[in-house]
Amino acid sequence: MKTGPRTPWLALTILGAALGCMCLAWAVGTLHLQPPRCQFKALFGIPCATCGGTRCVLALTGGHLGEAFHWHPVLALLGILSPLALLWDLRRAWRGEPYPLPSGKWAPLTAATLLAATWLLQLARGL
Repeated sequence: MKTGPRTPWLALTILGAALGCMCLAWAVGTLHLQPPRCQFKALFGIPCATCGGTRCVLALTGGHLGEAFHWHPVLALLGILSPLALLWDLRRAWRGEPYPLPSGKWAPLTAATLLAATWLLQLARGL
């Protein structure tokens, strides 16, 4: 049973993130700004789990997929798959379907495992 139109929050978030990434790429390219340094790495001398994320986003907005995967593989994959998630969410909202929220322990466990694996990779490569 349909309960009326649903707000496509995932699609709006993806569009907002894409707009933010384009503004970041414009600021770095046009204003010749440097990407921010990782404070975790400056403090402890090792990369954090998100080290390389800004450079990954800059590479993705420039269309350099190989470079994006070099800097942060998980974030690059999320960036590449985000248009599919956007289309799925718009379709779901158009049909008035509710969000299929993940239940149980597998969704957070998978996210934590991906983040930990990326951090170990960043540590091994010494980024």
